[in-house]
Amino acid sequence: MKQTIEDIRGLLKSGAFTDEQHVRFSLVGRLCQALGWNIWNPAEFYTEFQVKKLPLKDLSKDVRGWVDVALFIPQATPEGAEVFIEVKTPGKLDSDLAAGEMQLHLYNAYHKSAISVLTDGIQWRFYLPSAGGEFEDKLFNHIDILKDDPDDIAQTFLAILHRDNFRPKALQTAEEMRRELAKIKLINCVKEEALAMHEKTDIPLFLIAKQLLQKNHKTKLEQDEIERLWNKKHSGIRPKKKGDTPESIPIQTLDESSVYTEVLKDYRFLKPRFIILPQLGKIEISNWRDLKREVYNWLLKIKPDLVLTGIRKFSKDKGDFVKPISLIDGYFGEGNLNATNIVKHSRKAMAAAGFDPLKDLIIGYSYTSKRRKQ
Repeated sequence: MKQTIEDIRGLLKSGAFTDEQHVRFSLVGRLCQALGWNIWNPAEFYTEFQVKKLPLKDLSKDVRGWVDVALFIPQATPEGAEVFIEVKTPGKLDSDLAAGEMQLHLYNAYHKSAISVLTDGIQWRFYLPSAGGEFEDKLFNHIDILKDDPDDIAQTFLAILHRDNFRPKALQTAEEMRRELAKIKLINCVKEEALAMHEKTDIPLFLIAKQLLQKNHKTKLEQDEIERLWNKKHSGIRPKKKGDTPESIPIQTLDESSVYTEVLKDYRFLKPRFIILPQLGKIEISNWRDLKREVYNWLLKIKPDLVLTGIRKFSKDKGDFVKPISLIDGYFGEGNLNATNIVKHSRKAMAAAGFDPLKDLIIGYSYTSKRRKQ
């Protein structure tokens, strides 16, 4: 599945899909086949499926009464379609979102599917029609084939749309994802305030978020769940298990020629190789002080009014620091820090400037013999 995703990503980047028909067959059809559906059987992979009993008054330029793709398991599902998939031209989903949701809303009013999907081949929005509220409230997942991790994309498709999961398992998965997405949205509502309070007080970030959620949104979430969901924008993607990180790779596979970019909690005794910053791209570095210098110089250029406090601050007074790092425009920063704290301070500085501290700062590093012996 992952290989299929990566190949489709390459075709999308090359501009191979130019209209809805390309997306419907060469992209959606290919994915459905990889997910176990028989795309050669019209009773199962039904293109231009007519929704019966749809009143004429509801028909319009946007609402034609025909679903681009409807997936069925005729021998197992007397309730009707398992999946409705409404297709748009690549890159047009944002502008066609309201019309696409209206289509799916009306189609499900007269012929309810278990799962509904709105896609332009790049963005995929998944809805649970049986859920309450407005149609946009039925959204339970949203992925971007060009931007998201291929492993996560493959896992999401397998969990939501694999034929073997229909119908009970798919519905259960969708409802679990919808509940998790609601939590992610609430966490995002308090994230900025929690980061600001954490910056001023050094009270644990997720404790602050927990208290804000309870106070402002009457929602009780434990700190470990808040931490798990903090940087997620999708629901249903399982966190990496212990054993997926470089720290648990067998020692003999770790050498200085191998470079890793997974996020760690401890960067001590690792050799930094490069960082990647928005707009700047890849920057080679040889030590951890270089990492802080590059991050702070970048922030000083794009956010000249940024104010940082405490040990993370920058100042033109060299005497403010125990081991000063020279920055641009006559500024200095604290360099008397170990690798882990340099990364921590750099990420907090980026968060204060409005960036995602994990996704917008990618760190390439290799293991050393000292780290391997631990």
